[in-house]
Amino acid sequence: MRTTIDLEYDTLIAAKEIARAENTSLGKVISRLVRQALTGTATAPATHAQPATTTGFVPFDARGVVVSNDLINRLRDAEGV
Repeated sequence: MRTTIDLEYDTLIAAKEIARAENTSLGKVISRLVRQALTGTATAPATHAQPATTTGFVPFDARGVVVSNDLINRLRDAEGV
């Protein structure tokens, strides 16, 4: 259901951050938080996917190698780029 509500800036930012971290919509987050407040429950949603970082990408697992500009240049030379 669509509706318009006025949220204070800090609560909007917090809800947007939760939505981004859970990879879900702002509306679903707001609905869940309001429902939790009304029923007195505070259960965290089950997340199956890895949360995205602030850039939106999930980093690769560490491989024990430091990626430097020199390494990138050597890989480019090897690929002929």
